Amino acid sequence: METLKMLNARKAVRQYSGQIDDDQLKQILTAGNEGPVGMGEYKNYRLTAIQDPEILQKLNGIYEAPTVIVVSAKDPGPMEYISIGAIVHNMELAAEDLGLGANYNMASVKSIPSDALPSGFTGVFALTVGQTDQQFTSRNIAPHRIESNIVK
Repeated sequence: METLKMLNARKAVRQYSGQIDDDQLKQILTAGNEGPVGMGEYKNYRLTAIQDPEILQKLNGIYEAPTVIVVSAKDPGPMEYISIGAIVHNMELAAEDLGLGANYNMASVKSIPSDALPSGFTGVFALTVGQTDQQFTSRNIAPHRIESNIVK
């Protein structure tokens, strides 16, 4: 899918029809790894893919997603939050490029068991991912939904 078309067709998917396969997961994690991180401090971030049904049952607001990918950081502050937003967005776009459903998720982060994340890291943002039967089609988005200012 071409990038601009994909951006226009992007949507939050909250209904999943099955688990993603290992190759799809690897591609999504690779996309997250390719995200920009403030000051190049990659060592301060972790990606944790949760597919264990027992852990998933404990998470709030995941719409029965078969995979939840959590991005965590050491001592997160403004720079880490911005970086994590970019990382999650990369993974969401990669998932949709693979024809998978995905949804940004912050509701589940506080319900993640502490032993599911690496020691010393705080979960900040999550992405729910799974197979979907939903189609990604062009949306009619108002051109000035977010007002723009151009300074020349």
